[in-house]
Amino acid sequence: MILRKAKINESEKILNFYQNVIFSLKDSEFNPKWNEKYPNLEYICSSIKKEELYVYTDEHEIISSFILNNQFDNDYNTVQWQISPKPSEITIIHTFAINSNYRQRGNSKKIFNKIKEMAMNNNQKTLRIDIVDGNDGAQKVFEKLGFKYIESIEIEHYAVGLQKFHLYEYLLK
Repeated sequence: MILRKAKINESEKILNFYQNVIFSLKDSEFNPKWNEKYPNLEYICSSIKKEELYVYTDEHEIISSFILNNQFDNDYNTVQWQISPKPSEITIIHTFAINSNYRQRGNSKKIFNKIKEMAMNNNQKTLRIDIVDGNDGAQKVFEKLGFKYIESIEIEHYAVGLQKFHLYEYLLK
């Protein structure tokens, strides 16, 4: 299995991946509240062009997809995080998803270890993620990976409106 930056010619395949994830999560404890507005093709293409979108693949099948960057909502600045590094030393995980056929097999841990390694190699101090209220499964996964719950805040998201998000942080050594 390989973790790599996504390629622009994969954008439709990645959109289909996310749409399949959304469909597979209906009526489960994983409810990211994603819809036709997010993640969309424009967002995916933009993230690929910025070299921020990653895929974890098994030959030609996408097992996971996510975005890594330093961009966060302004409301993050109102939160008392564990540490206060420069924004350029913070990696934010966005739109993290795993193919339902590959859940419960330790892939989250494998992927997280690769994310952690990449962040440390880039002199990052911390990893952060926000998880929408109701996505209990994701909260459990990231807590199990060692992320510390920080606080819950309301964030205005263009696809889902004003929602409560649970903020988590993982300090890198």
